[in-house]
Amino acid sequence: MSTFKVENSHVVPHGSLLEGVTYDERTDSLYYIDIPTGTVFTIPESSMLSNTDKPLPIPQTYVVDKSIGVIGLTSDVNKLICGIERGISVLDLNSGSITSIAKYPNDNIVNGLQLRSNDGSIAPDGSYWIGTMDYEETGKFGSMWKLSNKDSNSLIELWNDCGIPNGINWDITRGLMYWTDSTDGTIYRYKYNVETNEVDINSKEPWFVNNGTPDGSCIDADGNLYVCLWGSNKVVRFTPDGKIDMEWIFPSKNVTCCIFGGKDFNTLYVTTASLTPDDEPNDNDLGAALYKIDVSGLNIKGVPKYKFQL
Repeated sequence: MSTFKVENSHVVPHGSLLEGVTYDERTDSLYYIDIPTGTVFTIPESSMLSNTDKPLPIPQTYVVDKSIGVIGLTSDVNKLICGIERGISVLDLNSGSITSIAKYPNDNIVNGLQLRSNDGSIAPDGSYWIGTMDYEETGKFGSMWKLSNKDSNSLIELWNDCGIPNGINWDITRGLMYWTDSTDGTIYRYKYNVETNEVDINSKEPWFVNNGTPDGSCIDADGNLYVCLWGSNKVVRFTPDGKIDMEWIFPSKNVTCCIFGGKDFNTLYVTTASLTPDDEPNDNDLGAALYKIDVSGLNIKGVPKYKFQL
């Protein structure tokens, strides 16, 4: 296995729980979020310098809601789809306006608990898949939801009993979808029909189990899965047959989300979070940061994110 130590390739932006890093090749823009403040940040990808002695331009910020779990690209380069506390909204990057397009049932309150959106992703057919969880992570009260398009008006519940839903990726070459429940410490695999864009929910099988806490993830053009392991300082690469052949070690313990960016999709962007009250204090931990890693020399190439159809 190849191990790479990430050192001078970080910037420390705003926030404490950075997530949702997303790249739009159409505008060369990089987006990321801070979950507990409901904030979206955006900067030009070309300004993301790998050397810490050159300052990062101040990101443009948008406060969308009380909290935000995930963002996604849309068919309109000036709009992002956002999973917020009680539903799905669209952020207009030009005006800053926020438009609700779908609501969770019962204001997203389950068993007396207020839930929020967590991770999600746009499917190959342009639909939006998004998971919910309770703020205190007390149980498996969340669900996975699907919004087909802006005009469908309602979210369809795909399954429930979710703890912390994370990391959704489609491998269209092999007809697979990966989905993570961080509470279980497990990445599950499902059969995916490329022709009908249907996921066989009943084909669910554990694929990664009992080897850390998987969080966000992304996939490359060869079907390798890059998984952030919360609390481990690591992003690991799984080959399609489930073997770990590469890992990146960060000076931030809590690694949250990763994505490929850059015009050639050979840059890996990774977000992290601050230490939690349960973590051992560590003055050397850089906490919430956005990392940029050049992987072009490793023959790695990512794939563009799918876009939600407005």
